[in-house]
Amino acid sequence: MNEVIKCIKERRSIRKYLKKQIEENKLNEILEASIYAPNAGGRQSALVVVSQNEKVNEILGKINRGAFYESVPKNAKLGVSKEQPSIADDRNIKSAFYGAPTVITLFAPNNYLYTDGDCAVVAQNIMIAAHSLGIGSCMVGRADKTFEGEYGKDILKEWGLKEGYTPTYHIALGYYDCELPKGKDRKEGRIKRIY
Repeated sequence: MNEVIKCIKERRSIRKYLKKQIEENKLNEILEASIYAPNAGGRQSALVVVSQNEKVNEILGKINRGAFYESVPKNAKLGVSKEQPSIADDRNIKSAFYGAPTVITLFAPNNYLYTDGDCAVVAQNIMIAAHSLGIGSCMVGRADKTFEGEYGKDILKEWGLKEGYTPTYHIALGYYDCELPKGKDRKEGRIKRIY
């Protein structure tokens, strides 16, 4: 099987990480792959911000988790994964970043028609590149909510982020502290061919 297709088919969301930091050369390869993602009009407007600050990642991960629970009714039936429980599966998980040693946040221009799409394909490149190097990843939404409060705004200033950019997604990255989960069988009928 083609190696790229194999990576796409084998990649899984990982929510259990070792404390070991990603080596600089591997992180650089992942970041290089991120900026080769397709983008509307060739604008290359998505920004990729990497945090390896354990304290900052822990606080932002807790804020993101809080934003998740604020948006979901208390009696909502949730469920993402039995093998790799998410914050939707286990209220005892304290951080939406699951202790990952590296967290990437993607930003794109405010009020730009393709902000979400451009960042989503950057995220996909990051996750596939990471998997190809034996590094786990998990895409986390609510990045905009993560930075709404005072702490988040202070972090954005500290990071020197340009005005007029919206945080869209986070990607937790690190070496897995688990077996690579098995994939679910693909549902039938999801591809329609018209001739």
